[in-house]
Amino acid sequence: MTYILDTGPLVGAFRRARDKDAFTPWAAKLIRSLPYPLFTCDAVLTEAAHFLRSPAKLLEALNQGLLVSRFDTQAAASRLAELIAKYAGRRMDFADACLVCMSEQIRDCTIVTVDRGDFLTYRRHGRERIPLLLPD
Repeated sequence: MTYILDTGPLVGAFRRARDKDAFTPWAAKLIRSLPYPLFTCDAVLTEAAHFLRSPAKLLEALNQGLLVSRFDTQAAASRLAELIAKYAGRRMDFADACLVCMSEQIRDCTIVTVDRGDFLTYRRHGRERIPLLLPD
């Protein structure tokens, strides 16, 4: 099983104790329990670095091979445009579109997210539900 991280859990896993939000304890505990490496995309890394105010810990995780970003945005550009157009009413962001594409490319995967509303709506390959790991 491959686990693909969305921004929320990634930020929660790296947040300092004083910056905690409702999902930080869930994300920190979950991330420690999943098999490495964990996968994501550059769009999620960019969002996470912004929210964390520093990419240092993310870069360290990448350098150690704990976190892997191997999504080819150029190759998926047409599919990304299709997804963003399809979910225009939900205002699908670029990172979410990349994660849906990744789930189409990696058959045996689960997306780890706190974004329940959007990811319960999104479908891969047209009508197939995306396996998700969500907080209770």
